[in-house]
Amino acid sequence: MKHVRDIMERFGIPEEVFKRLAAIEAQDTVFVGTPEVMKFTAVRPMRCGIRLCRLFPYSVKPTSFAMQVLGRHATRNIIDLSDEQTRSIINGNELRVEAEADNGFVLLRWHEFVIGVGLYRKPVLKSQIPRFRSVEEPGSD
Repeated sequence: MKHVRDIMERFGIPEEVFKRLAAIEAQDTVFVGTPEVMKFTAVRPMRCGIRLCRLFPYSVKPTSFAMQVLGRHATRNIIDLSDEQTRSIINGNELRVEAEADNGFVLLRWHEFVIGVGLYRKPVLKSQIPRFRSVEEPGSD
């Protein structure tokens, strides 16, 4: 599938990672999962697998959740963040960073763990991580 290939190429994820997964496109979204999960027919599920990416007319936006799972295989377009930068980006703040990444969607990594996706337009990095609530410092009650 073209959109899966786009994700593989953007982040340098080896093809072998996706060989064991099935992908389906539903409206403006691509879902991936094991072939067994994708064939589940006991009840009609709302969706199968996990959302890999959203499709837009001129881009493919990977989801933070899928990249937390698949991003450990990535070899490019990764930005490593310090503790302070991670705290700031998770709270939705923009950062100014110089990184060896192409403009566009990037993987945000903290201590070798992919925390999600960002949008990089040198030198500005914007969080694309879903925001549920702000991260507070311990003892800030």
